[in-house]
Amino acid sequence: MVHDPVCGMEIKDISNAEIVEHEGKKYYLCSTMCKNKFLAGPEDYIKNNDDENHSMHEHHHHH
Repeated sequence: MVHDPVCGMEIKDISNAEIVEHEGKKYYLCSTMCKNKFLAGPEDYIKNNDDENHSMHEHHHHH
């Protein structure tokens, strides 16, 4: 399952998605509008996406 990093929409058929490659990673976007927003400031959307993914993981520290 792939989500548009700009609007968060689930992209069910990636063959119809706009695709942008940034720093070696592919990002799938639902529309040209989201693609243009992503291209204008990819770090804004990548950072938000990474923070969400990071917060979903539990961290266990053993001493």
